Amino acid sequence: MTGPWKRREVIGDATLYLGDCLEVLPTLGAVDAVFTSPPYNLGGHKKSSMGHKKSAWRGTKLAKGYATYSDDMPYPEYERWQNAVLAECAKLVKANKGAIFYQHKPRSINGVMWSPFNLTVPLPVRQLIIWNRGSGFNWNASFFKPVCEWIVIYAHAEWRLKDRGASDPGDVWNIAPDTEAPHPAPFPVKLPQTAISAMCAQTVLDPFMGSGTTGVACIREGRKFIGVEIDEGYFDIACRRIEAETRAPRFDLPPPVKPTQGEML
Repeated sequence: MTGPWKRREVIGDATLYLGDCLEVLPTLGAVDAVFTSPPYNLGGHKKSSMGHKKSAWRGTKLAKGYATYSDDMPYPEYERWQNAVLAECAKLVKANKGAIFYQHKPRSINGVMWSPFNLTVPLPVRQLIIWNRGSGFNWNASFFKPVCEWIVIYAHAEWRLKDRGASDPGDVWNIAPDTEAPHPAPFPVKLPQTAISAMCAQTVLDPFMGSGTTGVACIREGRKFIGVEIDEGYFDIACRRIEAETRAPRFDLPPPVKPTQGEML
């Protein structure tokens, strides 16, 4: 099969694409949910359009940006890019049933807060989840050090969790960050796994797959995964992680999720 991607790997129930998500997404079929975290436009190793200098991120994995992406778009361009990706994701999630979990970080930029709510998304906001990391590294006299990030849920009107009990994690998730992953901006597997385990979603998409964390969470929850990644190095890491997780013994795999009455309509 050919398409606008450089490679396509099928590993168990995971299908991974190496390519630009804006080119790959229009070729995909419907999915039940999206869980993703895009590059934050932190400015990489040089002064960014948002005014940050290298010293703001010194000592972090992101001090030099991503492997093949400097993460320093002019800010209006960054917003147009994210709006375009989210619009494509909204086309893919099933009508009246699907949801997008968009993990991002609010920031103070020149004295004004920027957040995912600045973006224009075709689906309405259902809820804001606070990811309490329990730690932070942005010391600045102009604001209190942030120790949390956001997960904005954009959802169709009929989207539901699998049952009432699935809402038990609440809207503040106290989850420690992943400090060992071979990626400069990873989120811990427990983050997407908390969302995926609470849903009936059978197929989950991550258009910014990175090192494959959402894919690992899907395998642990017995769901299908579709991932897109533009960097070949991170793509290879994702393939290895997902292959290893697929081959790992499954002693605690949850039973298949039964669709709710609304899902069967």
